[in-house]
Amino acid sequence: MQPFNFQVNLKGIIDLLSNHLYSDPGVFVRELLQNGVDAITARKRLGQAFDGEVKVEVFSSHSISITDNGSGLTEEEIEQFLARIGSSTKREEQDAADDYIGQFGVGLLACFVVSEEIALVTRSAKDGQALEWRGKPDGTYTIKKLEREVSVGTTVYLKAKADYEEYFEYYRLSGLIEKYGQYLPIPILLIEDGYEQTMTVPTPPWRMSGEEAMAFVEEAVYTKPLDIIPLESRLGGARGIAYVLPYGVSLQDEKRHRVYLKNMLLSDKMTNILPPWAFFVNAIINTDSLRPTASREAFQENELFYTVRDELGECIKRYLIELADSNAELFERIVMIHYASLKTMAVEDDELYALFIRHFRFETSYGEMKLADIVREHSSILVAATLDEFRQVARVAKAQNLMVVNGGYVHDLDLMRNLPSVLEQVTVQVLNSLEFASRFEELSVVEQREARPFLDLSDELLGGYDCRSLIRWFEPADIPVLYNTNQDMHFFRMAEESEREANALFAEVVRTIRDDMYEKPHARLCYNYNNPLVRKAIESGDAELKKASIELFYTQALLLGNHVLGAKELEMMNRSLLRFMNMGFDAPEVRS
Repeated sequence: MQPFNFQVNLKGIIDLLSNHLYSDPGVFVRELLQNGVDAITARKRLGQAFDGEVKVEVFSSHSISITDNGSGLTEEEIEQFLARIGSSTKREEQDAADDYIGQFGVGLLACFVVSEEIALVTRSAKDGQALEWRGKPDGTYTIKKLEREVSVGTTVYLKAKADYEEYFEYYRLSGLIEKYGQYLPIPILLIEDGYEQTMTVPTPPWRMSGEEAMAFVEEAVYTKPLDIIPLESRLGGARGIAYVLPYGVSLQDEKRHRVYLKNMLLSDKMTNILPPWAFFVNAIINTDSLRPTASREAFQENELFYTVRDELGECIKRYLIELADSNAELFERIVMIHYASLKTMAVEDDELYALFIRHFRFETSYGEMKLADIVREHSSILVAATLDEFRQVARVAKAQNLMVVNGGYVHDLDLMRNLPSVLEQVTVQVLNSLEFASRFEELSVVEQREARPFLDLSDELLGGYDCRSLIRWFEPADIPVLYNTNQDMHFFRMAEESEREANALFAEVVRTIRDDMYEKPHARLCYNYNNPLVRKAIESGDAELKKASIELFYTQALLLGNHVLGAKELEMMNRSLLRFMNMGFDAPEVRS
């Protein structure tokens, strides 16, 4: 036998396969199963009647054989498939029929990753000549005609090379065959010492009923899913199931969808076969039409791929829409478990927003409420942009029958501002906390005249704190004063603090940005004319008492609004408290 050479750099190809193309050396099992199934498919296309099967037999000394009763190879086909790697005639055949899974030549080379030699014995269903082909990683191969009787089909013999023996042990092979080929339509048999085990199962998950799929997933992942969603893409020839995860997951968590190509596992950790927003499900999908990459561990991301992904996504959306009506309790559980991530995706996806927004819960001036309840009772909604602004007005807003939503939590402001796009009868306005007090009832002309000296004194005392005063009627009466500020005020205070603590150059930069880009805002201190203490302070003829009252009202309002008191505010609060204590101790009834 004269040795021949492969018409490629075989060592380079093997390095590419082992180090770059395939993620696991065990993928050679998948490649051999694919070759066997494809050969059986090819023989059936010749019109021959037979029962196809693939047998994997384990021998001692870490050797195995893989036998199929498919079409076999002629000497010419051996040259085409094995000497000219990558030029398989199945490429042309695939244009006419999509029955084949892989490419014989490239797939067989995966065996060189785990074996020093490949021996192949074959007999074609066309000419009946038995042939033996042997190939080595150094790029040489031989072809020999055999005199002995050989059944139609192909047998591949492999012996493990050093460090790869475990892949030739019965239990490792069993796991690999089950992983890649348990749903193949051709029986796969595993044999050792006369013991024969059928590795294929009759019903794949994508052909199971909902109850069967639920039980299958629970057994496979040791967790019972919330529900099963049937998936189908007619254009892409894809069918499958998506199971709703019973625990919360992060959007950044790696997705692990199991994807099959013509019933052969392509990947058990594909991340992009479903749209990014479908983070709350894992999927098991089989497709006949998508084209694999060279490694056959992912799909080519062409126009058909994205069409299929969108179709599968539509299946999930339709399921959720129907579930909201048919099983509100389960729908609420899904929302509750995946709440944070659903909010994130609803901000980016208009359809998801329309589907979920009514079921999201928000902190409001009336307590925590579901949006469906909010809009049922209020058609006009104010949204506080920050938690601080919400806290400033929440209690007072409820007393005025105003619905204020806290938009200070992640995404809540954007979610609320987009509400009129799906509920046209609802108006949403971002709260301007500095103008909030203007919603309250104004005083009469006489009352304003009486209160004017008090307000002038307040402005004089608080001018150094960038605060201006006004007075209104509002509920509840037990709140004497309301302090309102906004983000511009916070910026100016941080800028002033940075200016004081920074070096001269940086302080000048801060001052320039602050003064050139912004008009300096002022906080609002709104006195409640409905409060008895405020009335008494206004009517008092004691100038020192009025001054102490204003200082105490101001610092109390800061505390009630959860504002941080600076050194000057703390000094003011202590000074006014001590003044009132002294006044109390100096009162006649105390002295007596």
